Amino acid sequence: MTQHPSFTISPDDPVFRPEDTDPSKSPADDFYRFANGGWLDANPVPDEYGSWGAFHELNARNEDVLHAILESVAKSGESGDAIARLVGDYYRSGMDIERIEQLDLEPIQTMLDTIATIDATSDLATVVADMHMSGLGAFLDVAVIPDFEDATVNLLYVGQSGLGLPDRDYYLRDDETSRQLLAHYVDHVGDMFDLLGFEDHEGAARTVLAIETSIAEMSYTNVQMRDVQLTTNKVQHNAASTLMPVFELDRYLDAIGAGDERSFNIDNEGFYPALDALIERTPIKDLRTYLIWNVVRGTSSALPQRFQDEAFNFYGMKLGGQKAQKVRWKRVLAAASSDIGQLVSQLYVVENFPPEAKVRMEGLVENLLTSMRSSIEGLTWMSEATKVEALEKLSGFGYKIGYPDEWRDYTGLEVARGTWLSNREAAARFEFARQMGTLGQPVDPHEWSMAPHVVNAYYHPLRNEIVFPAGILQAPFFRLDADDAVNYGSIGAVIGHEITHGFDDQGSRFDANGNVRDWWTATDREEFDSRARVVVDQYNEYEIEDGLTVNGELTLGENIADLGGLRVARAALLTALDGDTGEVAGLSADQRFYLSYASIWRQNYTDEYLRLLVNSDPHSPGYSRCIGPLSNLASFAEAFGLDPDSAAMRPISERVDIW
Repeated sequence: MTQHPSFTISPDDPVFRPEDTDPSKSPADDFYRFANGGWLDANPVPDEYGSWGAFHELNARNEDVLHAILESVAKSGESGDAIARLVGDYYRSGMDIERIEQLDLEPIQTMLDTIATIDATSDLATVVADMHMSGLGAFLDVAVIPDFEDATVNLLYVGQSGLGLPDRDYYLRDDETSRQLLAHYVDHVGDMFDLLGFEDHEGAARTVLAIETSIAEMSYTNVQMRDVQLTTNKVQHNAASTLMPVFELDRYLDAIGAGDERSFNIDNEGFYPALDALIERTPIKDLRTYLIWNVVRGTSSALPQRFQDEAFNFYGMKLGGQKAQKVRWKRVLAAASSDIGQLVSQLYVVENFPPEAKVRMEGLVENLLTSMRSSIEGLTWMSEATKVEALEKLSGFGYKIGYPDEWRDYTGLEVARGTWLSNREAAARFEFARQMGTLGQPVDPHEWSMAPHVVNAYYHPLRNEIVFPAGILQAPFFRLDADDAVNYGSIGAVIGHEITHGFDDQGSRFDANGNVRDWWTATDREEFDSRARVVVDQYNEYEIEDGLTVNGELTLGENIADLGGLRVARAALLTALDGDTGEVAGLSADQRFYLSYASIWRQNYTDEYLRLLVNSDPHSPGYSRCIGPLSNLASFAEAFGLDPDSAAMRPISERVDIW
């Protein structure tokens, strides 16, 4: 048997800690454990989480910073500036548990009374529209984003929705675990109706299940919903009445402020006629029951504690594997990040995003874009005609770092100290009206799709841009004082990941201007799809439990981005090193690069949350995100002296190289 060299982390290493590793494991057999085993053993999932990893550690540090900010502005009262007063009043209302208990159901009574007045299907459109404007779901969903045919202007997108479980297949699977979870869900719905005072709460739960199961049956799968060719279907406004004549979709569009638009997009062409038929055959009293469920489901976090506890009992514990609710201030902070995120971020970035971090990040992004350009130019499987288009798309990439150049204008949003649910509804209505006000208007180049304090990053295909919020630009993802290999292996791989999203199985269907357009030759697309199929097959092999594996089709885009991002990040590192070995504390640059990459994917899961992730999330579990790309890379094997046939590597004939 070949003896692989032994690697240890020096106690003097400025970044890596020996206690985070597992020296009993060989990189050749289990690199994930070798790099992260000590940390994994020492960091079980805390009771209030379903999973715990590098992202959570950083997010928890950010939460502490934000908590101090929110407590400060909540106490400042009228002495603070306008932003501080608004955020402070929002936070204070969320923390006023006594007031929330005192109000009981009063904050949702008006909506419940409105639903009670529904006597015919012709009453539904305006009621559902009002629910949507208040941030409550039912039947379908709407959003305003750039037009897929002309990404310079905004278009209304109408989408399938209406389910209380994360995905349609939760209603349709027939294995024992799924049946048990569905039974728990029905019990939960019934218990919520019981808390509302429904005499026949069990019958109400059965009604909701019947309606949602029918909606599930007519819905696209999560894999189909990833397919831009299936989900971009522009229809003329006058088609609304034909799509859903019983529901009167045209009246709904008028009610939400989209009545003057000439066209809109629908994702699932068969969904809307099928939903209309369901509405027509369902008794009015059952439709009212379904809408009431959506009201209480959508507002439970702002209702008295008995509702919060019951919601947590199902969604947190049984579905997500949490053992305890997060403390109150964390739940209010999460709501603030969703409702008034850019206001919170403005307070955050003042002291928590140094200018030098933005400068360093700009250099990293430019280097990664250059690396991606070299990668495309060197592809042997792609024709010159398609390369020209790919390079043009890459040249069109924009990027945003830290926070917006122009913050979102919240003028007109009123927040009071009295009722948290009223504040949440006011924020939802403000945002809904803001979006509707952009319909048919030029796309705002300063728009961000997530709050800048959030620990995340994204690629927006319709904008052809990559975005890196201030929240993620901290250790372990980004360190101002770390050697290049560490930063390129962590935030560099994240940057490469987001760049590669522009060229994954779906991002590659958008052109340099963000329009859906086929810029591939038929032969090149066939070759790309063939290589992507290898990625699908690889991840389908990762078994989570008996009968449950990673869904290679659902996670394909993320897996392609992980693999391509890691390749271009390493190439960019080699350019930055310019021949220097980059050795630090006895480790080569490549070794530090791959150790850094592994460290950002260390994560523990509860069994329940891992099943939830695999069933509904387009991202693979952390273990797969680490070993999946590495097992395809010869440079990884070379860095740690691994034989080509070692357990950590895929057989050479099964390795894949796309970007």
